[in-house]
Amino acid sequence: MNINSQFVVATHIMALLAGHKLYMPEYTYVNSEMIAESVNTNPVVIRRILSKLRDADLVVSKSGPNGGSEIARQPSKIKLSEIYEAVDDKGTLFHMHYGQPNRFCLIGGHIQESLKETLENAEESVKKVLSKKSLLQIANDILERAGIDTVQPSEEISKKLRLMKQDYENSKLELQT
Repeated sequence: MNINSQFVVATHIMALLAGHKLYMPEYTYVNSEMIAESVNTNPVVIRRILSKLRDADLVVSKSGPNGGSEIARQPSKIKLSEIYEAVDDKGTLFHMHYGQPNRFCLIGGHIQESLKETLENAEESVKKVLSKKSLLQIANDILERAGIDTVQPSEEISKKLRLMKQDYENSKLELQT
């Protein structure tokens, strides 16, 4: 079974970009280094995933010193299933054996056909669940888990996020000294 971790990273990227678009418009374009820092991975990994998201028309990018990426639509209009499909290289959530099982074995000769329909149904169920959840719902859930009430006016949320960003930047500077 190969459940693609790129989906989780892509959703992380999209949630970060959604937060910037909604609450920190002065930072709408976010560069891959900043995203990589949040994901705790190499910027090259982020750029590869951003490329897939861009190809799926989920993000737009701008080059230059103030460049970066931003989400292409409002977070409420982007479903998790779109993110999944953008980064799913293999086209299936579940994969059969990497090599061919022994066709002369009673089990090995029939296991793949036996599982095929069940796994296809499971994948359809996963996609159906993902199609019911928007990026906005994920972004709001993240904010609430961080102790930010998403019912308050967006200016208040923006203010809290800016303070959190500043605290984070200050803590990075302290670690460097």
